[in-house]
Amino acid sequence: MMQLWIAGNKILLLLLVIFTAYFTVVEPDRWLVLLVLIYIAMNLLISIVHTALFRQALLLLLMVYLIGCAIYTHPSFWMLFPLIVYEFAEFRSARSRWGLSAGLLLVLLPMLYLPPSMLVLYSGLAVLSFLSYAVLRQAVAKVCTQSRELEQLRTDLEQKAKHLLESHDLIKTSEYTVKLEERNRLTQEIHDGIGHSMTGALIQMEAAKRLLSTDPVTAGGLLQNAINISKQGIEEIRLTLHNNKPATEQLGLHRLNKAVESFGAQAGLMTSVVHAGDMEVITPLQWGIIHKNVSEALTNTAKYAVASAVHVEIRVLKQYIKAVVSDNGQGAARIIKGIGLSGMEERTAAVSGTVIADGKRGFTVTTLIPYGDR
Repeated sequence: MMQLWIAGNKILLLLLVIFTAYFTVVEPDRWLVLLVLIYIAMNLLISIVHTALFRQALLLLLMVYLIGCAIYTHPSFWMLFPLIVYEFAEFRSARSRWGLSAGLLLVLLPMLYLPPSMLVLYSGLAVLSFLSYAVLRQAVAKVCTQSRELEQLRTDLEQKAKHLLESHDLIKTSEYTVKLEERNRLTQEIHDGIGHSMTGALIQMEAAKRLLSTDPVTAGGLLQNAINISKQGIEEIRLTLHNNKPATEQLGLHRLNKAVESFGAQAGLMTSVVHAGDMEVITPLQWGIIHKNVSEALTNTAKYAVASAVHVEIRVLKQYIKAVVSDNGQGAARIIKGIGLSGMEERTAAVSGTVIADGKRGFTVTTLIPYGDR
């Protein structure tokens, strides 16, 4: 940005020098064209050189060259002097805070040699160049600062994304550990309780088998004990399964939350799930219909809604189970029933329910399923 500004100003000032030194005199200097070409060549060389020390040397050489041209050829070459000084001062200001101030003093030097007719023009160009250079320098510094801040923000975002991924992996590992611990607990519980009972029953049945022909009464007692132990073991199995089986509503809500969360991650949408009322009244069949309808509504949101957020709400009312999927998208003035919406209506009608679609404010799909005595 700075280099483009300097190059543009150099071209304008060079045209001014050419006009002043060539077209405003009766007999222009025959070396003028060569001197201008040398000036252009030196500037091109400066622009392609990347070594800072070499560029400073070339700029210093160009300043000396312009002084010679201004003194021995035509004073209009002084017009090119301020920009070279400011460009050279830019290198010095990076190392010393006096670089730009020293450059400003150096720009005043040509006023000792300029003819009075050019003094006002040179002063105006020098001041204008300095002001515009200072403003552009501040703008470039601001852009550089913002670039560094943006890079820092990008780095922070990458670190947070990495931490989030690590947290997600930690959560998955923790869930797997919990499952392993639960399996170990169930195994130990079955081994200590049911396993011992079945072993005792088996021992007594084997003893009864041996005594069956010689002592039928004792064998019958042993068989009865084995039967009692087996009944007790079966009851323990039933209680264990009952105590460890999640409630239907917990399975339904957990599955729904996982499905909505997964959809939001894949579609890049903000999602939320809320519920209210007695979830225990919802049967597995009704949960299945709710899940399918919610999934279909979410798919339609991703395809057509142009939304940034979607909300899922499950409420158990006095006579109905209400499942609502609403988004903040563009909605639809006219509802056209496609395969998805028709499928939702058919599966809900199978349990005497209904589906209501509304596209006035975003898009909302409501599933109503009756339950109990109405």
